[in-house]
Amino acid sequence: MEKSIQKWSIYGFLISLGLSVLFVDYKVVYHFDGAYTTEYVPVYDYIVSIIRYSVLGAFAGSFVGWGLAKRKDKAI
Repeated sequence: MEKSIQKWSIYGFLISLGLSVLFVDYKVVYHFDGAYTTEYVPVYDYIVSIIRYSVLGAFAGSFVGWGLAKRKDKAI
């Protein structure tokens, strides 16, 4: 059971890491007086937000692994 939880938490971390790199905004666009200005998020803040979403994905993956292992143990 522990091996399944570890495996799925790593899967969740890696999948959410990839998705967060794709979908987390690295710039902020402001619209004022008919013009636009772009400000880039500092690298530290960007990396922290990516890691935050990845850790949440790892927790979700561990719950999935726990549920699958529990269901597998019931079937036996």
